[in-house]
Amino acid sequence: MNEVKGETLSNEEIALAKKSDTTVSKCPSCGANLTYNPAHATLECAYCGTEVKVDMSDHAEEIEFARIVAGNNAWGEETKVFQCSNCGARQILEKRAISPTCAFCGTSNVVETDAISGLKPNAILPFLLTKDSASKFYVKWAKKKIFAPSAFKKDLKSPEKLSGHYYPAFTFDSNTHTTYSGVLGKHYYTTYRDSKGNVHTKRHTRYFNISGRHAFFFNDVFVQASAPTDTKMLKKLSPYNTDGSHKYSPDFLHGYSASVYEKDGLKCWGEARNIMQEQVKKQILRGYDYDVVQSFNANMQCSNTTYKYVMIPVYVGHTNFRKKLYNFFMNGQSGKVWGKTPKSPLRIALAVLLGAAIIAGAVVATTLLLL
Repeated sequence: MNEVKGETLSNEEIALAKKSDTTVSKCPSCGANLTYNPAHATLECAYCGTEVKVDMSDHAEEIEFARIVAGNNAWGEETKVFQCSNCGARQILEKRAISPTCAFCGTSNVVETDAISGLKPNAILPFLLTKDSASKFYVKWAKKKIFAPSAFKKDLKSPEKLSGHYYPAFTFDSNTHTTYSGVLGKHYYTTYRDSKGNVHTKRHTRYFNISGRHAFFFNDVFVQASAPTDTKMLKKLSPYNTDGSHKYSPDFLHGYSASVYEKDGLKCWGEARNIMQEQVKKQILRGYDYDVVQSFNANMQCSNTTYKYVMIPVYVGHTNFRKKLYNFFMNGQSGKVWGKTPKSPLRIALAVLLGAAIIAGAVVATTLLLL
């Protein structure tokens, strides 16, 4: 019998687990596992250096919206879902993954939970930056945090873990045709003289009716499909060039993991439609000279709607500083970084004192000039 984080596994279960590992993509030269190398767009052997070219010629195609309802092409045959027993994060690790390590807290105690169901991604933005390049971006970002302790910045040079992680998102294309009406107001001013002879200005508003039709094609309206807590992070790391996404292939997941989508395609479409409606309203109103909107009604119809279910590349880094965990996130293509850092009370105090000294010096200088 074998113990794994408090659970007893039978020899049969272990045999099944080993059997699933036989789908690992092997190096044709030495038989070791291959991992995806963003620098060369190849599957690479870390032991003998053999490289296998990954097909980058196929671009992702738009899928008819009807399939978002009818589609049930689960990708459970290609992947497993793991849940971290330390922090509870759920993530996908394809069967050819090298090690099921949690991308969020770094623990290796990850246990299998259930098989994934739902739509299979048809698009992916592969990582363009290697882990070494990502580490350099993190260090450069940290150096700009003037209130972060020096010791923290030194620790960041060798982050405990830096993992490539794919986040799920949907993009939508749609032709919109909108019929609208409303009442807008334009301010104008008059002057008058009171009984004491003082001149005053009074503001008035002249209202006018508007109506018409508006047509606009939306391309790749982006809606993240993971947990709500990831929304802010993905916005901070944007933009992503989803219009240039590649056709999904499990080859890109070698050595990486991917999140299970929390919001299905229909819910994401609802959010995308709201985004379109707000943009249509702004586009229409930009065509009028007004100051206030008294009322605005619009009926937007969508046609020829298509979607892509795309995986977004993010490097997830973390480091422990004074018994507290700090996470960092980076756009896996552009190197844009977002995260929080600890703040040094000493650095803040020095900044406050310096600011006070500058203000005091300016006051003294002004006083001397007036004397």
